[in-house]
Amino acid sequence: MKACWLLTLALLTPGVFAVTAPLSTEDHLEALHRDVLPSFWREHAREGEFIGKDQVPIRYAALRHPDSHRAIMVVNGRVETYLKYQELAWDLWQQGYSIYLIDHRGQGRSGRLLTDVQKGYVEQFDDYVDDLKTFHDKVVMADKPEKVFILAHSMGGAIAARYLERWPTEIDAAVLSSPMLGINLGSLPVWLAKGLASSIDTFGRWFGEPPYGPGQGPYQDHGFADNELTHSTLRYQLFREQYERTPEVKLGGATAHWIQEGIRAGEQAIAEADKIRTPLLLLQAGLDNVVDNAAQDQFCLVAPCSEGRPVRIEGAWHELFIEQDAQRQAALDAALGFLNRY
Repeated sequence: MKACWLLTLALLTPGVFAVTAPLSTEDHLEALHRDVLPSFWREHAREGEFIGKDQVPIRYAALRHPDSHRAIMVVNGRVETYLKYQELAWDLWQQGYSIYLIDHRGQGRSGRLLTDVQKGYVEQFDDYVDDLKTFHDKVVMADKPEKVFILAHSMGGAIAARYLERWPTEIDAAVLSSPMLGINLGSLPVWLAKGLASSIDTFGRWFGEPPYGPGQGPYQDHGFADNELTHSTLRYQLFREQYERTPEVKLGGATAHWIQEGIRAGEQAIAEADKIRTPLLLLQAGLDNVVDNAAQDQFCLVAPCSEGRPVRIEGAWHELFIEQDAQRQAALDAALGFLNRY
C-alpha cells in the first residue's frame, strides 16, 4: 500500500490532477458486488447492438453520466466481456466519466464467427479496429461528449494502438494497460511461432473450420492457484462467477489463425507507432507472463508515451484492473491522473 500512497501523492503535484473519489477496495468488494453493482448496472447501463464489419452483430453497454461531458471507451482483451468490467465502470463513474464498453466480435455477447463458438477467431485483426471506429462514430459520438478517451487492456491495447495510428486526431488521450504489442512466447522464436501457426491453420482447414492453436481448447477455469492474471483471490473468484452466471460469454483458446493475426497486429502497431499523435500512457505489469514487455518498451521508443517509456506497476500480473489493491489502485491512480490532464 505504501507504493500506492506515494503514487497518489505524486499525482497531487502541480500540473497533475489526483483521483477525486475513493476507488473500490477488496475490503468492501463482496458487498459492492452483492449490494451495489447489480442496482448500479440496472439503473445506468444501457446495453445495445450495432452491426459491425461483414454484418457481425456487436454488443455494447453505455453508462451515460448526467453531470459529465467526458467519455471513456473501455476496450477489453481477448476472452473478455464488458460484464467483467462492472467494478471498473463503477470506479470510473465515481470519477465523473461516462463509460462506453464494447464486446469484440467473436467473444462476449457479440456475434461468434465459427460454428464452434468456443474458438477464439478473427479473420483480420483490423476487423476489431473497424468495429471500434463504428462504435465511436455511431454510439459514443451520438451523445456529443466534449472529450473522448480510451482505456484499453491487453488485446484491446493492440486494437487501440492500431486505432490511434489510423485516426490520430479523434481521441483526446489514451491509456493502454498491459497492451498486447507482442505475445509472450517464452523461448519460442517469433518466426517459428508464426510458421507453426500457419501450418496448423492450413492443414486444419482441410478437415473443417479453423483449428485451435497449440495447447488451446474450450473454456476452462483452471483455478486461482494456476492463474497468471491476478494476485487477488477475490477478484479472480468474482469474475469467474460472472462467467458462470452468464455462460454465453465464455470463450476458449485461440485458433492458430488468431495467433498469426495477433502477432502480426503487434508488429504493425510497433512499425506504425510514429503515426500516433494522441497523448498516451502505457501501463506495464512488472510480472506479466501473458504479453511481451520488451515489445511495449520498443513501442514507447517511437509512440508519444508519457515520460517516454512505459509506467511500470511493480509486482503486478497481467490483469491490472482486477489485481490486488496495491497494484490495481496504483494503475488506476496513474490512469486517472493522466486522463484528468486533458
